[in-house]
Amino acid sequence: MLISTLRFVPSVKRHSEVLEILRSVVGPAESQPGCLSCHIYEEDGPDQATVLCGHWKTPAALHEHILSDLYLSVLAACELSDQPPEFCFHHVSRTQGIDLVHKLRGRSAEQSPSS
Repeated sequence: MLISTLRFVPSVKRHSEVLEILRSVVGPAESQPGCLSCHIYEEDGPDQATVLCGHWKTPAALHEHILSDLYLSVLAACELSDQPPEFCFHHVSRTQGIDLVHKLRGRSAEQSPSS
């Protein structure tokens, strides 16, 4: 699995325009083959950054997305950033869930959280 994140800081005047562009991308991106999910996040901090996060089944699926016309909209949104956008592509080889929390905190999966 691959996780793609794109973080950028749109100007205050362009913030709604950026969100409109990204919202127009999310649904079509999720319908592309190999896309597991696509979400928009807004940071609560001094930068008020916007983050577009996608989960992709394979590198090929992500590459097809980046080469698609849809991705041109993502790049257009980046142009509205006040700071250089940060592109990150994480190649994930292993994912764990609550079992890791239980293991580290010394609780078996069968025990209830209130125990």
